[in-house]
Amino acid sequence: MKRRDFLWRGALAGVALAAACRRDGGEPAVPIAAAASCASYDGALLRAAVSDLAGRLGALDKVRRHDSVLLKVNLTGGAAAARAYMEQQGIVPWETYWTHPDVIRVVAELYRDAGAGRIWVADALFGSDGYALGGYRDRLALLAELIDLDQPGPSGGFASRAVPGALRYPSFRLREEVDQCDHLAAVVKMKCHQSCGLTLGLKGHIGLVPVSEYRLQPGDQSRSLLHGAPEEAGRILPQGIVDLNLARPIDFSLIDGIFSAEGGEGPWSPAFHALRPGLLVAGTDAVAADAVAAYLMGFDPEAADFTAPFSASLNHIRLAGDHGLGECRLGKIAYSGPDLDSLRCPFRACGQPLARPAYSQ
Repeated sequence: MKRRDFLWRGALAGVALAAACRRDGGEPAVPIAAAASCASYDGALLRAAVSDLAGRLGALDKVRRHDSVLLKVNLTGGAAAARAYMEQQGIVPWETYWTHPDVIRVVAELYRDAGAGRIWVADALFGSDGYALGGYRDRLALLAELIDLDQPGPSGGFASRAVPGALRYPSFRLREEVDQCDHLAAVVKMKCHQSCGLTLGLKGHIGLVPVSEYRLQPGDQSRSLLHGAPEEAGRILPQGIVDLNLARPIDFSLIDGIFSAEGGEGPWSPAFHALRPGLLVAGTDAVAADAVAAYLMGFDPEAADFTAPFSASLNHIRLAGDHGLGECRLGKIAYSGPDLDSLRCPFRACGQPLARPAYSQ
């Protein structure tokens, strides 16, 4: 798509989304995605914003008393690296590339208030205790069990979950809580990603599977099996993202773009730079939520494969939409919230020239 065509589409996005929010007979459709401004992590402001988004979507309406809920969060890179970046460069992970603990806390409180009986907060922790940094444990211990998806569950092993309509992987090995939970919410950070363009709700699912089960060589520190060799990573990783979402779809996606960063998924990315977009995006359709977030970041969610922001890969958002996981076309998304153009905060994609200091706030 040419730049002028995308700009023209962007100018019409608010009209298209507004139209999509009404059925053929004029009756308002139930929204599947929503967005809002939220300038800080202040407790009252944050709870009001998240509660409003969830309410507009009816996101927790299906929660029943004693249901189990798993909140898949994003603490990428592990605590050891995060501590080093804080000490050496002053980069605060929860203000740039980790889901903020107060966002997780608010979502956990909303599920508890809706009747959930057991709540897990989960991510793969790269061999270190990410929950020990930033007050995660203090804020969440009374609300949820904090688990490491790299470690076996209570049974002592990993469960196997089939992938219906798989693109590449017929099944996945993962902790039993992922397999057993009644509701799965993705509570993630709004970021770009060097290997697959963007990391939002859908991409966060890569962290569901343990590194030990998905590496090509015993010494690999990442899920190298899901990336493949460098020359094929741009196709294999997006297919793995889609397969993981087919195996366990997201029931509610909340994307934390209050404080974030552009240019990469973490400070190991050469062009990493802190931003404060002041945004929250939510969806009961994870593909639609990712599409709206991508647009707010200044990108076309339907961009062609191997074009910005998906310069190194297939467009996994469109791939997910094409395989029945949700709606990626902005004009078809029933949306609730302010005009999207009024919320936009353009991010610099990975690989774009750095025109400012690599890290500043």
